[in-house]
Amino acid sequence: MNKKLGILGGMGPLATVEFMMKIITQTPAHNDQEHIPMVVSSVPQIPDRTAFIMGHGTDPYPELKHSFDQLEQSGAECIVIPCNTAHYWYPQLSATSHVHTISIIDSVVQETQLRKYKTVGLLATTATMKTKMYQQKLNQYNIDVIETDDLQQQAVMAGIYEVKAGNVEKGKSMMLPVFEDMLAQGAEAVIFGCTEIPVALAEQNMNSPKQCLDSLEILAKYCVEWSYEAEHTALAS
Repeated sequence: MNKKLGILGGMGPLATVEFMMKIITQTPAHNDQEHIPMVVSSVPQIPDRTAFIMGHGTDPYPELKHSFDQLEQSGAECIVIPCNTAHYWYPQLSATSHVHTISIIDSVVQETQLRKYKTVGLLATTATMKTKMYQQKLNQYNIDVIETDDLQQQAVMAGIYEVKAGNVEKGKSMMLPVFEDMLAQGAEAVIFGCTEIPVALAEQNMNSPKQCLDSLEILAKYCVEWSYEAEHTALAS
């Protein structure tokens, strides 16, 4: 297993570590050598993505591009970004990439199709909701999206920042009622469309996996598939 995966992380640091754990646990390895080699750029100082998209912050693209280029130079053959909001810049980053990339948004949409869901809830940052990265792609496949109201969105954002601060249980207490309300409204599952949310709602994902579309877990799944597909292709050639 010599295909190296590049992770453009740090948004936030806990989500990046959780993502790596999900890759490791999903990899069908029998020893160290069969695990996927990873090179990680975890730079928490990348400017806040939501702040910029909402019109009051520094553009994070130069820092994202710098980290992306560093991963390429480090020998990464596929680069992923375990941050949903940062995918606002994914088209720019992937357009100039010299290596393979996997979109977290596209991965979740594909998984939603595979599970044949027709109505899903969406928990995400205010910026991700505003840019409609998920809604537009899901609607193309006739999948309806239940969104948060203003009060719910405030609770979700507060919960996300609590997780970023290390207060996971407090973050959970803020986001769990919104998750449960979306299911009550008829969502077959809820997209965890910010990578802090799977950290806070890990118990819900473990106990009711069919009701959860964990963006970190799904991206990890497609990274493992890419790595093993690449390895099998190399062995066959």
